[in-house]
Amino acid sequence: VKVHHGELEMSLSSISVFVNECAQFSAILFFAWLCENYPPFAPGERVWDRDVFYCLCLVFLVGMLATIKEGKQTEILNRDQSEEWKGWMQYIFLMYHYYAASETYNAIRVFITCYVWMTGFGNFSFFYMKRDFGAPRLLQMLWRLNLLVLILMLVMNNTYITYYICPLHTFYFMLTYATMSVMPALNYSNWGIRVKLMVVLGLIFLVWECFDGQLFNLFWGIFLSTDPVKGARTGTLWEWYFRTSLDKYSTIWGMLFALNFPAATHMLLKTEELAPAKQWTIKGVACVVWVGAAIWWYRGPFQESKGAYNLGNAFFAPIPMIAYILVRNISAEGRRWYSNLPHFLGKLTLESYLMQYHVWLSNNASQLLTIVPGYPLINMILATCLFVCTSHRLNYLTLSLRGQLLPDNSQKCLTGAAGFLGTLLFYRIIGGALQA
Repeated sequence: VKVHHGELEMSLSSISVFVNECAQFSAILFFAWLCENYPPFAPGERVWDRDVFYCLCLVFLVGMLATIKEGKQTEILNRDQSEEWKGWMQYIFLMYHYYAASETYNAIRVFITCYVWMTGFGNFSFFYMKRDFGAPRLLQMLWRLNLLVLILMLVMNNTYITYYICPLHTFYFMLTYATMSVMPALNYSNWGIRVKLMVVLGLIFLVWECFDGQLFNLFWGIFLSTDPVKGARTGTLWEWYFRTSLDKYSTIWGMLFALNFPAATHMLLKTEELAPAKQWTIKGVACVVWVGAAIWWYRGPFQESKGAYNLGNAFFAPIPMIAYILVRNISAEGRRWYSNLPHFLGKLTLESYLMQYHVWLSNNASQLLTIVPGYPLINMILATCLFVCTSHRLNYLTLSLRGQLLPDNSQKCLTGAAGFLGTLLFYRIIGGALQA
C-alpha cells in the first residue's frame, strides 16, 4: 500500500523525507538523461512486425484475464473500471509507438479521444459534486499534469509541444474548470448549466471551425509561433491547431455525458429492479442499437485513411466509446469485477507516456533504447522493466511531493506553488546561462 506523506513542515523528519524524495526524482531524471544522451549502445530503429505486435497484444489479453479480481465498487464507470479502461488503451498506445504500428493509427486516435473525454467527464463530475473551485484543487491538478513534463523540458532541452498530450489535457482541464467556475450557481439550474455548455460548444465551433481558423490564429498566435522547433517542424501554432482540432469536442462531450450521467444511472438501476426477462430485453435493445452503430462506424469511417479519418474523428469517435461503456456496464455483477494488470498500468498513464520518450524509446521516441543489441525481444523485456519501474516510482513521487508542497490549505498551497515556480525559474536561468 502506498503511503503519501503529509504537508511539508519545518521539522527534521519532514524535511528529510522531502529532500530524500527530491533526490530520488532527480536520480530518475538523470538516468533518463543518460539513456537519451549516452545510451549503452546506438539506438535501434523501430520496425513494424505485425506478428509480434498482435502476439504481444494477445499476451496482454491473457494477462488481463489471469488477473481479474473482485472489487468493492459497483457504480457505473467506477474508479477501478476507469483505471482498467485507461490501462489497456495505454498498453496498445505504447505498443503502437514501439513497433511504429501505423496501421493501427485510427484506433489510437479513438483512444486519445477517450482520454480527453475522461478529462471532461471526470472533472465536471468532481466540480459538480464537490463545488470546489479553490486554488488548491486547481494547482494540485496542474501539478499532476505538468510536474514531470516541465522538469523533462529542462533536463532534455525539449519544448512543451514535444510531449503534446500534457498541454492537450492541461488545456481541456482548464476549459472544464472555467466552464464550471464561472457563474457556478448556474451549474445547479436545469437550464443554466445547459446554456453554459452550449455557449462553450459554440465558442469551440467558432474558433476551430469558422473563418478558416482566423479566430484560432488571432488568439493562439499571441502565445505560439510559426517558427520550426523541436516537436513542431511547422511551428507550434499549426501543431497546436492540429492536436486540439482532433479532439475539439471530446471534452464537451464528456461534460454533457457527466451532466446526464445521474439520470442515465438511475434509469439503468431501475431497469435492474425489473424481472430478468424484461430487464435483459431492455438492455438487449440498447446493446443492439449501440453495438450496431459501432459496427457501422468500424465498417465505414474507421476504414478511412489517416488524413480522412482525422477530419471526422471529433464527430464519430464517441460512437465506439459509448458502445464500450454500455457493454462494459450492462451487467451489475460485471461492474464489480476488473482486471488488475491494466488497472495497474492505468494509474501510470501520464508517467508511462512521458518516460517512453527516453527510457524505453530514444531520441524523443523516434528510435529504440538498445540495451542488448541483436536480441530485440530480450532488449524489449529489459527496457520495459526499467521503463515500468521508473514510471511507477515517478508516479509515487509526483503525488507525494504534491501533498507536501500543495496541501489543501490555500495559503500554504500558494506558498508552495510560488516556491516551486521560483526554483524552476532559477534553474532555467542557470541552464540558459550555461548554454550561452
